[in-house]
Amino acid sequence: MANITEIAKEAGVSRSTVSRVLNNQPYVIAEKREAVLRAMKQLDYRPNQNAVHLSRGKTNVIGVMVPQINHPFFSQLIEGIGIACAEQNISMLIHQTFNDRKQEQLSFTQLRHKQIDGLIIGSSVSPPEALERVRRDGPVVICEQREESLAQVAVDHQSGVLAVLSHLVERGHSSLGLCLGNPASGVGLIRRHAFEAFVQEHGLLVSPDWYFEENYSFADGQKVMNQLLTLTDRPTAMIVGNDYVAAGIIHQAKQEGIKIPDMLAVTGFDNQAIAEAMGMTTVAQPIERLGKEAVQLLDQLARGKELPICQPMPLELIVRETT
Repeated sequence: MANITEIAKEAGVSRSTVSRVLNNQPYVIAEKREAVLRAMKQLDYRPNQNAVHLSRGKTNVIGVMVPQINHPFFSQLIEGIGIACAEQNISMLIHQTFNDRKQEQLSFTQLRHKQIDGLIIGSSVSPPEALERVRRDGPVVICEQREESLAQVAVDHQSGVLAVLSHLVERGHSSLGLCLGNPASGVGLIRRHAFEAFVQEHGLLVSPDWYFEENYSFADGQKVMNQLLTLTDRPTAMIVGNDYVAAGIIHQAKQEGIKIPDMLAVTGFDNQAIAEAMGMTTVAQPIERLGKEAVQLLDQLARGKELPICQPMPLELIVRETT
């Protein structure tokens, strides 16, 4: 493969002139620029992108850190990020952490070592002090509401949970169960706090036996329902933080002769296709938009703009047959 010296010789210019042309710098006479470009074409020159990135101090790659790629929420989030990245002609490096702090640290290290230009965090289980440290290493945006002073894009999970609870109370339910995914994430904490505050304010019946966490899949939902079936006293409604988990609960309930919603009302979250297919009451959130806005905010931070105040995006309760 040709190198800069060979291009300079072919074009009849200095190595520094070739370097300025490769880096698209000004102050190169048009004739010399054309000579260099012709020489590059004749010699079939391919620039070493790693060297170019190092010289410019930029990789044109952003990191995207999510717990699970195949989780419906995070797959849609990545899709939104990908659309925005394509529009800006940058690439994304996706890291699946499985809610493991050591895995999250790998993404933080990539930012610290300038292997990526910025980092979008879908969700994190790292402590506040770790997130405060990482934001000093480069632009960071997190896609959930947090107390740390991180740039954030988020949806209003509190209002979503309250809308579901108000709907269930209007339908006459007074004994409620809660099923979450990651309880340590910003989303998990907000949803549980909103649930607990509401049931306390309205004097509703809850039980530790009706609380479930670390549930992410259809099979997890089936297991939750099987656990409920072992109880003498069961809730009349389950608030579930994931449509697929809710679908597993509904499917297993029907298999065991539990009528939905007469004997058990179930609500999901995200308004995935399975929710519509099963006639599930759920909460719709603009996940793809969330990803796009995360990229836009990351770009603003990279250009030194002031950190904006997070304005959570509104959610919509969609009432169907499961309540």
